[in-house]
Amino acid sequence: MTTWLHAVGAHAVANRGLGASLMRDGDPALGETCHDMITKAGDALLARAQAAGTMRAGITITHLLKLVGAIALATEQDADGPAEADLLLAIAIDGVRAR
Repeated sequence: MTTWLHAVGAHAVANRGLGASLMRDGDPALGETCHDMITKAGDALLARAQAAGTMRAGITITHLLKLVGAIALATEQDADGPAEADLLLAIAIDGVRAR
């Protein structure tokens, strides 16, 4: 799950504007099909992580995609945006892990 979230985050930072798109449900600019694919893939990974007890219950893929999108949006103008986004995402993921 965390590897996938980091990959989505890196992609969002590299593709300016994608971070904002991830924070909305089914953004037409992103494309319904693409958004659905991202959501379905992430949902399956999250369900497995929650079943394994590595991610907190009650968190949805929409929560995580909004988080990744917000981090991407906040760092996309930084000189070292990808590294900053990766660090912030690691901090955030630590907060959603099961305790």
